Amino acid sequence: MQIRKIITAISGTLLCMGSYAQNRQQIILQGNITGDLKGYNKMYIYSRTYNDSAIIENGHYTFRIPFKEPVFLMLLPEYVKAQRQMYTPFGILMDQPVTYTVTTDVAKGMSASVIKGSEASELLQAHGKQKTAAWKSISDELKKEFGQPWLQESDPRYAAFESKRKALQKKYLAPLLQQLVKKHPNSFASVFSLGEAREIMNVEQQERLHASLSPEMKKTKEAKEFKEFTQGIINSAVGKKVKNFTLPDEKDQSLSFSSFKGKYVLLDFWAGWCGPCRESFPHMREVYEQYRDQDFEIYSISIDKSKADWLKAVAKENNPWKQALDNINIAGSGFAIKGVPTTYLISPEGEILMKEVGFNPDGSSEIEKKLVTLFGDTPKPAAKAAREAGSQTKASPMVPMQ
Repeated sequence: MQIRKIITAISGTLLCMGSYAQNRQQIILQGNITGDLKGYNKMYIYSRTYNDSAIIENGHYTFRIPFKEPVFLMLLPEYVKAQRQMYTPFGILMDQPVTYTVTTDVAKGMSASVIKGSEASELLQAHGKQKTAAWKSISDELKKEFGQPWLQESDPRYAAFESKRKALQKKYLAPLLQQLVKKHPNSFASVFSLGEAREIMNVEQQERLHASLSPEMKKTKEAKEFKEFTQGIINSAVGKKVKNFTLPDEKDQSLSFSSFKGKYVLLDFWAGWCGPCRESFPHMREVYEQYRDQDFEIYSISIDKSKADWLKAVAKENNPWKQALDNINIAGSGFAIKGVPTTYLISPEGEILMKEVGFNPDGSSEIEKKLVTLFGDTPKPAAKAAREAGSQTKASPMVPMQ
């Protein structure tokens, strides 16, 4: 069975947002929570790059957060974490240095909390409730047709299920996003939500969505990156030639894509925080060892926002191929990356031959089949050969991941 693992790049929007504001004022987040906390009196707040906690006293807690730019932070009560309760991530968009309040009833759960603060934060919560209702309609229709709202990839009906699910997303979710942007073109809630279009809208629809934004919102980093992503869909089509680009390697030396000319390149987009990406590296090292004496290279480009985190991950993995940090959004403008790991196979002339999202640890991916076609059945590393023969072989020793 093919196992595909992916972390969506859209989750990158849960990180600190871009250049919408550039002051150092303060966000105050006040929480009011009623109900039995079971003695667990902490509230955690987090993103991929931010962590803090506050004590809940007499049903109240407060966070003070330096404001540099809009942020989307998640709240997690200690009682949910301690008792391992089912939890739907609950986030707050804070686009201005004002006071935000979150009112929660323990019996109803965090997802039923009410947010007050800026117009954008309240609009985004209302949009979220509309999406929840839409997803219920999607699930109901899938259940009616397939007997359940979700299928495993091993199910023979999975391809039909996926096709139906995507069609339903376009039917129910796309109108909600279009309505939000049309009614609130000057709200950061609209800009923040643009990432949803990457899964449910075609290029023309994405272009119209961007055109609907106000001139002020079009100047934001997020809107600019969305426009670049739309262009990236066009640039990354199979058969297109990769436009040359230059990124810094781990030693801050400029690495030009044109330096790979004359070789087949497995272009790998990843991130240090991406578990599936890190899990794919042992197998990728086997592939590299198998074909490194041919006209073949691997080039890994990280979408990490933190250079320090990227360098730490690079040092731990110690992969024997070229590495670079994407500091110009080539992942979006050049390749329309929606999730990591994503890999492209590029010809010696720079033409895009294939694309894959996720990875197949059993070596049965279409890209690996193509490599066999290109280079023949070259000798395989011992670990790879043993695994494919059915033996259980441990991966090469690695330093524990973050």
